Amino acid sequence: MSTKTKTINCPLIPSARFSLTLFIFFGCVVQYTQRINLSIGIVCMINKTYINTELESIPYLARTDNQITKISSKNTGLFFQDKRFSWTESEQQMVLGAYWIGYIITLIPGGWLSIIIGAKRIYIYCLLISSIATLALSIIYLLDTMHFVFVFILRIIIGFAHGALIPATYSLWSVWAAPQERGTLTSLGFSGINFGTAIIMLTGGFCCRYIDSGWIYLFILSSLLGFLWIPWWSIYVADTPALHKTISENELNFLNHFNGQLMQDKQRQVISLISLPWKNIIRSKPIIALFITQLCNLFGLFFFSNTLGKLLQDIHHIPTLYIGYILCTGFILMQLSGLTTGITADYLVRKNFISLTNVRKLFNSLTSFSSALCIIILCFCDESRKILGAITVLIYLFSSGFALGSGFLVNFADIVPAYSGLIFGIANTFASLSGFLGNIMASFVIKQPILNDWRKLFIPFIIIYIIGGIVFLLYGSAEPLQWARFPQQNESNNDDDDDDDDDDEQSTCTEKLQPIEQSTIIEKI
Repeated sequence: MSTKTKTINCPLIPSARFSLTLFIFFGCVVQYTQRINLSIGIVCMINKTYINTELESIPYLARTDNQITKISSKNTGLFFQDKRFSWTESEQQMVLGAYWIGYIITLIPGGWLSIIIGAKRIYIYCLLISSIATLALSIIYLLDTMHFVFVFILRIIIGFAHGALIPATYSLWSVWAAPQERGTLTSLGFSGINFGTAIIMLTGGFCCRYIDSGWIYLFILSSLLGFLWIPWWSIYVADTPALHKTISENELNFLNHFNGQLMQDKQRQVISLISLPWKNIIRSKPIIALFITQLCNLFGLFFFSNTLGKLLQDIHHIPTLYIGYILCTGFILMQLSGLTTGITADYLVRKNFISLTNVRKLFNSLTSFSSALCIIILCFCDESRKILGAITVLIYLFSSGFALGSGFLVNFADIVPAYSGLIFGIANTFASLSGFLGNIMASFVIKQPILNDWRKLFIPFIIIYIIGGIVFLLYGSAEPLQWARFPQQNESNNDDDDDDDDDDEQSTCTEKLQPIEQSTIIEKI
């Protein structure tokens, strides 16, 4: 018992695991500045006066005039003239959705790659590739033709590189996060997603408003962030605590106590698709409910994350600079809600105020039903109600953070800890595919930038959000499935049962639940 007390009292700040969390935070910042830069940049890349319905019927390669180049007309010209392109609404949706084509390819392989070569190297290789491809996007300024095809291909490459990062992050958390800290560490690390999005939205609004061809600087800035981050990650991060050069002995023992001794083994064990207990997975109502709610929620979140800038500009006619302010504020709110939700959920469960299952259902339902309500309101917001539309967008982004902090995103680890990363990769592949299909659907529905066309697109998303919320509310769970536990966790729990007295039964039960809470593991290293 004295050993247990010693390890539990290992401080989080300062520690090697907290430093890793900060590096993951900034890695997510880099990833999402590269992912979202086109979503805000496209509002000042397109010549709106040139686009018309007749252009929709002319194939891209058959056009004789595919770009518009103007003399500097803004406050600051810097190095470039203001250049805009004549992409139709359908083509704009295609380049926004191209990212998902590459992204879904590497989601599942990313888990195996992190096992074979280590999550540390995955981050280095993937962000190096995406940074080079992002920098190459600025070359379209020099192209008179084929710029649409060039951007489309590069966005696929960027998505391909980013697809492996989330599974690699799960591999790191599997050995670096103690169970009672996983909610806090995961929320803090992944909050870089919204922080990076907020930065690029704010910067994009400023560049598009005050600088000619401001979209070029967005590509250059987000690529430079990647080049600056990679050396620091290479020097100070290790795949496992046992391989870390400066970790304290106390912290190493602390992590070994909760995550098992297999984490010190340098041999990597691969979990194949064939070895998954498919019969148990298919028959499990909590897993099916989790698949459905993740698909429904990410279908909406992925699409609107890419298109909110266009929505605010085309329908509400808000100036580009203020679009940047609004979206920046929205994603900061989303970051705060995700972070506070994770910390709050950990506290409520730790104090036995609410069960883990109910806290997951609570925050997941808030996300699903609040998002559906926000989209319903947007159906009635045109230019005359632009303030209401902007406020609704802020509420939508804020409520989306609830599920990221303590909803479907972390629920895989609750119910299938031994297979969570791999099963998450499979589920996220379909969810990411839906993100691309959302842009394809929009390319057919939205023929003109008017509210009537957008309203036709909103209705399916409202239905999908409601379905996802109801299914998880009825069948969702956070109770770990017996066949999906780690063997060493079961052995550890059995040892605790033998050592603890009857009056310690309640704390023992809590320990059985906590070691798999918010775990994101696809293998043990």
